[in-house]
Amino acid sequence: MLGAIIGDAAGADYEVLEVQKLKQGKIRTYEERMKIMDPNIPLLNEKFETTDDSCLTVAIADAILNNKSYADTLKEYGMLEMQLGLDKYGRSRFGKGFIKWLEGNSEGTSYGNGCAMRIGPVGYLFDSIEKIKYQSYLATIPSHNHPESKLCAEAVAISIYALRKGVTKKLLRDYLNKNYFNVEFDLEDLRHNYSFTSRAINSVPQAIFCFLVSNSFEDAIRISLSIGGDADTIACITGSLAESYYGLDEQLVKNVKPYLKDYMKPVINQFYKEVNKQKVLK
Repeated sequence: MLGAIIGDAAGADYEVLEVQKLKQGKIRTYEERMKIMDPNIPLLNEKFETTDDSCLTVAIADAILNNKSYADTLKEYGMLEMQLGLDKYGRSRFGKGFIKWLEGNSEGTSYGNGCAMRIGPVGYLFDSIEKIKYQSYLATIPSHNHPESKLCAEAVAISIYALRKGVTKKLLRDYLNKNYFNVEFDLEDLRHNYSFTSRAINSVPQAIFCFLVSNSFEDAIRISLSIGGDADTIACITGSLAESYYGLDEQLVKNVKPYLKDYMKPVINQFYKEVNKQKVLK
C-alpha cells in the first residue's frame, strides 16, 4: 500500500504541470518529462502531498480489514478528505463526478481510473483469483460501474496477486495481453506524445507497462512519471505493482511518512501487520 502512496505523492506536482499544459492545448515537452529520470532529482520533496489516490486506497484497505461496506467506507474517507478544504494547489480534492457520487446525487457510472488507483489492497488481502475478481468488482462498482473501469481495476488487482505469488513479468505481460488489454507500448513514444487522460482504459495499461519495463521500485516510479499524463494516478498504480514485485524502498518509505495524514496511519499499520503475517513483503 505504501508503494501506491509513494507513487501518488511523487506524482502530485507533475500532474499539476501536465494539466496546466493541457489547458494550453499542449503537452509537456520530452525534455521536461525526462528530467525525473535523473537520479539526483528527489522523488519526494516539500512541494508534494498525497491526494485522493492515497485516501481511497486506505479506504479500501480499511473496508477489507474491518469487514465494512466498500461504498460506505469510500464515502466516509471522501468526507474526511473534503473537510480538509482545497488542496495545496487550490483545487478540490476530488473530481466533480466523484463529488456528486460522494454527496449521493448520482450513480457511480464513471469510466475513470479512480477505481484502479485504489484497488491495490484487494490484490494483497485475498488469496485466490476468484476472490480477487469478486472483491475487485465489489470495490469498484460503487463509484465506477462502467465495463472499462471494472476491467482495469480487476487487471491491477490480479497483477498484484500474481506478482506477489512469484509470476514473472513476461508471464504477467502475456496474461494481460490475452485476458485484459494490450500492455505493449513504445516508451519513448509515450514520453514524447502521451497526453493527459483520466479514462481508465487509456491510462491503466500504460501504468502497468511502466512497471513491466522497470528494474527497481524507484525506477518504476520514475518511468511512470516520465510519460506524463495523469501522473499521480499512473504512478500510484505503478507503485502498487512495483511494491508487490520488488518490495519497498526503505528510504522512500521514510521520506513519504510526513505526507501521511493521521487518519491513514492506523489502517496502514493494520494492513502491514496482516500482510507481514502472510509473508507478502520481501
